[in-house]
Amino acid sequence: MRSLEKIMRFDKNTIIGLLLMVVLLIGFSWYQSGVQREQAAAEQAKLDSLAKVQASQPPIAPPVTAPAILASAPQDSAAQAMDSLALSNELVARYGALAKAATGDADQIHIRNQKFEVTLNTKGGLISQVELLDGNKRYGKDENIRLWADSLKAMSVRFNLLGKGPVVMEDFYFDAPSKEINVQQANQEVVLRMRTGNTNETIELVYTFQPDGYEVGFKMRQVGLAGLVDFNTTPVEMEWIALGQANEKGISAERSRCSVYFREKEEDRDYLSESSDDEETTESTVNWVAFKQDYFSAAVISADGFQTGSNLKVVVSNDSAYTKLYGAKLKLPAAQNGQLALRYYFGPNEYSELKKMDVEEFDRIIDYGWSIIGVVNRYVIRPLFYFFQSFIGSWGLIILLVTLVIKTVLFPVTWKNFMSSAKMRVLKPEIDEINRKYEGKDAVEKQQATMALYRQTGVNPFAGCIPVLLQMPILYAMFRFFPAEIILRGKSFLWADDLAAYDSIFSWSQQIPVLSWIYGNHISGFTILMCASTFLYSKMSMGAQPQMAQQPGMPNMTVMMNIFTVMMLFFFNNQPSGLALYYFIANMVSIGQMWAIRKYFINEDAIRAKIEENRKKPKSKSSFMQRLEEAQRQQKQKLAKGNK
Repeated sequence: MRSLEKIMRFDKNTIIGLLLMVVLLIGFSWYQSGVQREQAAAEQAKLDSLAKVQASQPPIAPPVTAPAILASAPQDSAAQAMDSLALSNELVARYGALAKAATGDADQIHIRNQKFEVTLNTKGGLISQVELLDGNKRYGKDENIRLWADSLKAMSVRFNLLGKGPVVMEDFYFDAPSKEINVQQANQEVVLRMRTGNTNETIELVYTFQPDGYEVGFKMRQVGLAGLVDFNTTPVEMEWIALGQANEKGISAERSRCSVYFREKEEDRDYLSESSDDEETTESTVNWVAFKQDYFSAAVISADGFQTGSNLKVVVSNDSAYTKLYGAKLKLPAAQNGQLALRYYFGPNEYSELKKMDVEEFDRIIDYGWSIIGVVNRYVIRPLFYFFQSFIGSWGLIILLVTLVIKTVLFPVTWKNFMSSAKMRVLKPEIDEINRKYEGKDAVEKQQATMALYRQTGVNPFAGCIPVLLQMPILYAMFRFFPAEIILRGKSFLWADDLAAYDSIFSWSQQIPVLSWIYGNHISGFTILMCASTFLYSKMSMGAQPQMAQQPGMPNMTVMMNIFTVMMLFFFNNQPSGLALYYFIANMVSIGQMWAIRKYFINEDAIRAKIEENRKKPKSKSSFMQRLEEAQRQQKQKLAKGNK
């Protein structure tokens, strides 16, 4: 809020200044020829355009600007006016040896390699736009990915002039070797020099590019200005604002995966809220900051770390053309040998590309999940997909093969689960008898009798739970993998045109209250198949389990499973279609396994014989069972005392 108030005050000052310029230009035009009046009108249009841009962006430059001085300069002739302005007392008083660099015309420099095109602006010498040339397109459009929208963007570097105060790089104009540059060699440098008129007293911005990489090196160094430019006493600040452009299918899902990611020194990777506006001021040095735009990121990295007190912000956009507004105000580390060094990354959130940067936890811009979930995705699931992708073109077949591999690895766990269920079915009549015997009596005694039965027969009632728990990391890992992995972006299968987004077999344009919010304006075919297979699998699974007596107050499991299946229709309708396809295939494989095991591999007569054999062998109580029974005995005694 405080930042917003500052911006509003500055906008007011800017508008007043522009209005004063307009008045000066109109008054001056009465004394000029027709040609001069046309020049004044052109200058007025230029100023109006500047006012629109400044009204849409949070300005960060000080209110004293070169255009204001230019507007009030003598106009005897174009050449005399420029010379007079460059050497005017106002410019010299404000910028000293850099006064001449405060005049000029803004131009663009386009630098291309095999991966992207970076656009620099000669007014300020900083990056104004990045467009990817690696084949990634906006969904449904034949347009390359742009890492932020043209409608709102700003990158600024603020530094201190000794004895004169803070200035921003946008106050000055730079010269470049060429307007169009193709990167053809490793570590190719593009050097922009401030137009001071003296190459021995200038500021240089050095950008370093690779022919086939997404990294941009950046250095800002002073040449012969040690007595004027201060890169050490007062922190150099970088402010970066960017409005994310919607690139994917489904703006709501895309927004939910966009935010500012960062890493504070010696801490885990962190990020601002992905669901609402958020802001944070860092309490320690920050290694890197990334504006994550779902499958793409624009990031800045400092080897020495941005200083404590850097501010990060994200604001959710209400416009369907944009995702979020990103903001970062970073305090740069102290200059080394008169220069500041940073690294940028402009590219896809692809694991191998992020790892190439060799920056601690930088690859965790991809949110594969926490702890063991992330490990499974990075080192098991992802390599499987890339292995099959290297020689198979059908993405439906790839998902099928990945599912079969996972199910094969988990088959011993699945077998254990089915065997446990079979043993419980064999014991069902005896458990029913215990329930009838102790009906309406002491629940503790009934529980002790049931546990004694399990001990005598060698059946572990919890054996079926353990396999399910062991499978949970895989199930949840897949839930995190599909929305995060860029390899599925733009890949089609059957009616799904993008496995990284929802599929649709029917859609409508009308906004239906409530329904559009919780369900969407489409019907996902793969979600319907997944839910139908889930219903069938749960029905078969519940039928394979022994039907225990319904305990008072306990929910009906069949009803709970049916409700869960209906809820999945709503929840998965906007999830990536590849995820629903995976769960559908996994369910069908599980149904096949269940049918085959029950029909051909489980012999309940043999299990019953084994149980009877176990019953003849006396079993000593385990220490756990002894402690459990002792706890039950003590509880029973307390209850008896309480009833007296």
